[in-house]
Amino acid sequence: MDVNYPLGYWKDFPGPFPQMVFADNARGFFAYGVKLKTKGFYGHFMWLIGPNELASQDWYFQRQKLEDYPGCYLKFVQGASWTDLDRIKLLVAIKADLDLPWYKTLYDVPGVIGKLFGVNINLPGLDFCSERGKYLAEIDPAYTLKHPTPSSLNIWTKNDGRFEVVGRYSPG
Repeated sequence: MDVNYPLGYWKDFPGPFPQMVFADNARGFFAYGVKLKTKGFYGHFMWLIGPNELASQDWYFQRQKLEDYPGCYLKFVQGASWTDLDRIKLLVAIKADLDLPWYKTLYDVPGVIGKLFGVNINLPGLDFCSERGKYLAEIDPAYTLKHPTPSSLNIWTKNDGRFEVVGRYSPG
């Protein structure tokens, strides 16, 4: 059900986990650049993997809290037919990457610069935020996106017809 909830609701959200999270930092310079280039609304993608626990690609892939995104508009999405086993597979894959040494999960800066200029120069083993949608391939053979932007991943979930918006958070 697509409802706007206060941040406290999401901090205490009982699940099910994981949830896909699309973020818009209305005041962020970098996020503004991503949105401008992709002509989309969202400039960041991450996963809600537990109560008040996000898996987010910053300079490296790391655990963060929802309060790290106080001025961001957030949209929470899940697969409408994800089974418990699907969710476990997603969580195992996400947490396996979170457990890697930080230097093995660095942000793919060249990949983002390449996106800016329309050139694919992604470095193997490095990801930018929306490439963390790759975990969906663990449970969904229809997931074939390569180097998606937050906007293209968001559009894919909308057009696919098998995803649902669980809710949103709007600051202020």
